[in-house]
Amino acid sequence: MTFRIIRSLVFLMILSLVPQLVRAAEEEKPLAPGWLSLDCCVGPLDKAIGGGKGALEKALGISIGGFLDTSYTWSSNRPKSPSNITGRYFDKDQNKIVFNDFNITLEKPEKDWGVAFKVVGDFGRTAELLREATLWNKKFQKQPSAELREAFLTATIPIGEGLQIKGGKFVTLMGTEVIPAVGSPNPNISRSFLFNFAIPFTHTGVLFSYPVLKTLTIMAGPVTGWDNPHDNNSSPSFHGGFTFTPGDVFSLTTSVMSGPEQRRNTNRNRFTLSNVATIKPISDLTLFLEYTYGHEEEVTASLRNGTWQGVAAIASYDWTERFNTALRAEWFNDRDGARLGGDFAGTHANVAVGEMTLTGAYKLTKMLLGRAEVRQDWSDRKFFQRGSSNADKNQTTLALQLIYTY
Repeated sequence: MTFRIIRSLVFLMILSLVPQLVRAAEEEKPLAPGWLSLDCCVGPLDKAIGGGKGALEKALGISIGGFLDTSYTWSSNRPKSPSNITGRYFDKDQNKIVFNDFNITLEKPEKDWGVAFKVVGDFGRTAELLREATLWNKKFQKQPSAELREAFLTATIPIGEGLQIKGGKFVTLMGTEVIPAVGSPNPNISRSFLFNFAIPFTHTGVLFSYPVLKTLTIMAGPVTGWDNPHDNNSSPSFHGGFTFTPGDVFSLTTSVMSGPEQRRNTNRNRFTLSNVATIKPISDLTLFLEYTYGHEEEVTASLRNGTWQGVAAIASYDWTERFNTALRAEWFNDRDGARLGGDFAGTHANVAVGEMTLTGAYKLTKMLLGRAEVRQDWSDRKFFQRGSSNADKNQTTLALQLIYTY
């Protein structure tokens, strides 16, 4: 049923493109000329798709967006059997051209019905991996390459400045990086250790948010758990935090999650704290600083408590309106093996990993983004798989990516 609906939407979009190809539409300000620009050949397609999407949105009365994402990643360690790059999740496929995502995002604002909705669907490798991380099933099993990332309703109760209620499945408040959204790719191609292992991806539940001040918004609510659409122990967890934005130059988001997350056990609590500061000293430079801490009771194989923490910093600079570079540095320590599972040999639980990543991004057109990346990972133990049976303290990866946003 889902694929038939998607196919119908795509068909309607294609039909709506026909008149746009022969009729001039109101144009946005074009990008400045660039050496690698593809405006001459891809630009007309951008205009046609944009015009067609606008006509479809007007006809249906909802906002429609999405993107297509494909990439290639190579590791100097050439892991085999399996050929998964150690310490990665969404970008773990070694020496493969991967169709990551065909994303469809549908939204309706509150102003029309008094209730807003948002539905986000992913199709491709990202969907498969996100679905594997989401505890839809009691036991791990191979998942289809389609996932409902988000599906929620929001409404605002006219109390004071307005109390907003969000209910359904939604992405977490935690972390600097996100599961890529329409027009909001992460600064780097590869995901950080903190994103992959220190925090959850999604929650299912209810979240209340209220602007206490113009500069301060608080959020809080019950959720079923950590990447778990159903409660695995009949005891919900708490998720919440605050965003403090005193001006355009600085903002701080602090979020927490606390509650029992082990199946059929309500006595072992998991607590995670995430702090993300966004600093914009000048218009072209954005700095992100993150510190995340986690602790869970009796989580290891030997029923020891587990503690993990890490820091990360990203500097993103727009050299021109087409060209951007982003430099990320990170350190993550999994003291008890609760998140990384110890080193490759399984003999050491206390593993600290770090990485330095440089990514260059170029807007080939307004809707087509090309990126290239080099990343150096290291560890204090032989953590990274090399070949089929060896391990190393280091690994270097190279990546290329194309993202087309519609």
